[in-house]
Amino acid sequence: MSSSAIATSKVAAPAHACLRNDLVVTPPTDDSAVQRYHLYDPTSDLGFELGKAEYCLALLFDGQSSHTDIMAAALARHRMKVSPEKLMQFERKLLSLNLLSSEHTAHKNNLRDPATGITYGPLKEHLLINLVKTNPQPLLDYLYRWAPWCCRTSFNVSLLVLALASFIYLGMHFDAFLADVGATYVHSYRWLIWHFPVIVTSIALHELGHAMACRHYGVKVNDFGIGIYVLLATGWVRPVQKEWSQLPLNQRVVTILAGPMVSLMYAGAGIALWALYRDAQGAFASLFVVMVVASFISLIPTLLPIFNGDTYLAIIECLEQPRLRQRAFNYVRRSRRAAQDPVSPQLRRLYWSTFVLTCLGWVIAWCFTAFTVIRLFNHP
Repeated sequence: MSSSAIATSKVAAPAHACLRNDLVVTPPTDDSAVQRYHLYDPTSDLGFELGKAEYCLALLFDGQSSHTDIMAAALARHRMKVSPEKLMQFERKLLSLNLLSSEHTAHKNNLRDPATGITYGPLKEHLLINLVKTNPQPLLDYLYRWAPWCCRTSFNVSLLVLALASFIYLGMHFDAFLADVGATYVHSYRWLIWHFPVIVTSIALHELGHAMACRHYGVKVNDFGIGIYVLLATGWVRPVQKEWSQLPLNQRVVTILAGPMVSLMYAGAGIALWALYRDAQGAFASLFVVMVVASFISLIPTLLPIFNGDTYLAIIECLEQPRLRQRAFNYVRRSRRAAQDPVSPQLRRLYWSTFVLTCLGWVIAWCFTAFTVIRLFNHP
């Protein structure tokens, strides 16, 4: 068979690979100078960029159409004339980046999406409600131009000192605060009015702290989200992984700490408002109590290493073990197989300790959540 005949048969053959439908796609904004689509792979925690023409062409890989059909569709729908050689070269590129899959949706249920805030969270697809999911980069650029001082060390240290002073005040008047907490959460249902608005605001500011720190260090953020998972509010910020990995460790640590620092400042603001208006009456009297309590509640998941929060991120950054939990669970699942890539004793101990402590933490967290819900609904 001649080479031309071989090329023709390859073009006519079905392109069984299709563009993965689990990729998180962030389209370019209308005012973006470069019209590029960002594709985030939740299985590898990596991001890729495709131009508009490349993305439109990638969408034509549906697992059923032949290369000839794809070329015809590209010409008819997008007025793109693609040669067989260029098409197969582009297909090889997508395959090497793992953006195409021959399994279509078969692998989707095995994903561990860090955007849930709880890796391997049960029934994540059904229980996670996205409230906000957007590309925040234009807003971050605007805020940074308008208020660059908000990222200065002196400004943030001053606010943190004031927040710590408010905590000292709270300790000095803790009995009075506990009485107001009881009046708000035990003897009435007024806290329900404020709980989710306050805690979602706290999480939004927390994630904005991370995002603004990324902007300060020149790292682009391609995804900003807030969601509700069961009764827990969760949030996430996804920087461009290539730019993030190039930051020095100290700047990554500062970026990780920026979120909890903003949450502490938010709690400090709640304490200050409670101190000023604690003798007030009505629904607003409970608002400032909820600001303090809810802001601390929202800090708990991100400080517990069993969640994909700031403590977990700090651990994997310091250990230089990206996606440690996912790799640990994959290692344990494969541990019964005879043939397996050799792992050093130190890494083996790290994987097993991560697996055991994570499972134990999940059991405790879910039992505590169930106990809290039962007590809440059985309260007279």
